[in-house]
Amino acid sequence: MKTRGVIDPITGITDGKLRTQIKSNLRPIWTRTSRKMFINSVRYKAKNPKTGRQWNVVDCCDCKRVMGVNEKEFRPLAKGGMSKKARSVLEVDHIHGIASLGDIRLTLGDHFYEMIYGQMEILCHSCHKIRTAKQTKTRNTK
Repeated sequence: MKTRGVIDPITGITDGKLRTQIKSNLRPIWTRTSRKMFINSVRYKAKNPKTGRQWNVVDCCDCKRVMGVNEKEFRPLAKGGMSKKARSVLEVDHIHGIASLGDIRLTLGDHFYEMIYGQMEILCHSCHKIRTAKQTKTRNTK
């Protein structure tokens, strides 16, 4: 059993760093495939209040906010100020969460299977932040 922070002599990095690199490289594939298909399945047409033209929108499952599929906003940063880059107002939440990527040899398949095929909901950024904090607190108190 390996301990936290120990560099693997074969990979040259810690297990945590390896997990982070795998997740960060596979996440864009999920973003372009199952996430996109899910958004397309729940969107509908509505009138854009700014331009008066038709656009594709989705509703937040918690607060019922109507959001444009391509709508972006600048968000406040944790350290104060605003983000330099506008980010999407909508986020996709996995209802049951995603299996943790503990021991890569045992959980890699489960983690990405749940990421691709798990049940999802559309949330606005603030509702997703609140829901994730609750899930994290529940998971850490067990």
